[in-house]
Amino acid sequence: MYTVMIIDDNETELLVAKKALERQFRVIDINSPKAALQRLAKSTIMPDFILLDIAMPGVNGFDLIMRLKTNEKTKGIPVLFLSGDKENTTEMEAYRLGGVDFIRKPIIPDLLRKRMELQANILDYKSQMDSYNTQLQQTANFQARNAMNLEYFIIGIITDLISQKDPYTGMHSICVSKYMEILLKEMLLSGVNYGIDPNDFELILLSSRLHDMGKIGVPDAVLTKTGKYTDEEFALMKAHTTMAAAAIQKYAYLLPNNKFLYYTFQMAKYHHERVDGNGYPDRLAGANIPILARILAVADVYDGLVAERSYKKAKTHEEAYNIITQGAGVQFDPQVVAAFQRVHNDIRDAAIQIEKQMQQNMAMSRQVMNQQNNT
Repeated sequence: MYTVMIIDDNETELLVAKKALERQFRVIDINSPKAALQRLAKSTIMPDFILLDIAMPGVNGFDLIMRLKTNEKTKGIPVLFLSGDKENTTEMEAYRLGGVDFIRKPIIPDLLRKRMELQANILDYKSQMDSYNTQLQQTANFQARNAMNLEYFIIGIITDLISQKDPYTGMHSICVSKYMEILLKEMLLSGVNYGIDPNDFELILLSSRLHDMGKIGVPDAVLTKTGKYTDEEFALMKAHTTMAAAAIQKYAYLLPNNKFLYYTFQMAKYHHERVDGNGYPDRLAGANIPILARILAVADVYDGLVAERSYKKAKTHEEAYNIITQGAGVQFDPQVVAAFQRVHNDIRDAAIQIEKQMQQNMAMSRQVMNQQNNT
């Protein structure tokens, strides 16, 4: 049952309106605007409708509705005006100020009931639509969460599979994604972003974790080799870019226009291209290389330089900085290198933090193994 507040200084009209509506509505009858404002200010539960007389001494109905519409608690309450004024201009002013109906006096109980029933039906419909829209939003949010969880699921599986073949590659993907985050954020903030949608920031970082997914298809003997590659072995290693791209293209029809696949494809296939056109697999040059692949290329090479491997020692941050700086316009996009130069200290700090975390994880693993051995 809806609640209606009736405000009228005419006791007779107030009583008639109350009697007309009290079987279908909870009625709060008040004989002055001042008393109504005090009641509304103290109440935590607002009436569903206000039936408001216009011609009242002191604060009239028009004054009162303007106060109601500027108050956060009361601005959404539908107001129906009561008036004995026959002028059309008065009725027009009532609607202009936000009234939802204009009922002329003297009050005819049956007519008043019908007009209030109509407003109640409108409120019912709005409530149903709000509920429906809420359900739609909840469904959309649920589907979005499921889609994101699926992407994390795919990333987790592929990363684990790569790590089982080559632990270095698994850790490399995590590091590169972190450096990519710092670089991409700097480019977005600086405005030199080549049209990248900032709303896709998280999705791009997720996709970057899969840039080496094609290494699943590289023979173990090649992937884990510590010495120099033969030409044939290097060709097999380079094929990780095209194997990843082919796998994505093969099943992309299942998820048309999916940004996650689109970004993953770009970075997986083209992160070894060079701006001078001497990269692989397609020897693309300059702006023909997708911008995300150009950004990832810097993050990828940086980690390759500063990470220690069984077949090489790690370079210092300063050495990696100089190599990347010298590669501007040759291997790397100059704008991306400029962004790298602006945030290289943040990247260095991230690398240090990752190394500390790795050491802590290894120490914990050793501790667990020792405990298991002792038992």
